[in-house]
Amino acid sequence: LDLRRIARHSVARGGEPLVLLRKRRPDRPVHIVAMLDVSGSMTVYARVLLSFVRGLTSADSRTDAYLFHTRLVRISDALRDHDTLRAAGRMSMMAEGFGGGTRIGANLKAFNEQYARHGVGGRSVVLILSDGYDTDPPELIDAALARLQKRGCRIVWLNPLKGWKDYAPVARGMAAALPHLDLFAAAATLDDLAALEPVLAGL
Repeated sequence: LDLRRIARHSVARGGEPLVLLRKRRPDRPVHIVAMLDVSGSMTVYARVLLSFVRGLTSADSRTDAYLFHTRLVRISDALRDHDTLRAAGRMSMMAEGFGGGTRIGANLKAFNEQYARHGVGGRSVVLILSDGYDTDPPELIDAALARLQKRGCRIVWLNPLKGWKDYAPVARGMAAALPHLDLFAAAATLDDLAALEPVLAGL
């Protein structure tokens, strides 16, 4: 996937599908799983990041997408719905709890139990877009990510706060996640998202 173009065009067009978002097809394409935190602490970033996630799903039919706050919701089909009003209605129902609390550990555990065993493997890259603030005990994140790692996937955590001056990952959930990550990167700007392209290609 050409992430630089996806990042810029999907946000500019609200995630509308675009043509020519691919570069030359790789011999072994990567399967992307995107999990977006839409809790209250992510409100400033969530809508832009949701447009980015929609761009990913539009560009590649294999991409799987989820929202989470106090619960986990799969949104892949809704993001690909070409009926704008129907898609908006589906997203509205799915995103109940948008801007509320968050339970990252519990949602990662639910992902492992409900979805990962059917669609995550050695060619998967799991993108977690979150600031790492969690109301669950950090041990839940630690255990869930350790279990996910055993599936052979790469785990990338995109944190919009990481681009801030003097930021340190001191939130308990974020600190618990770090040992399990293949990449911990910023996601506060379009340039941050576009810069992921060569990094993901090397995973």
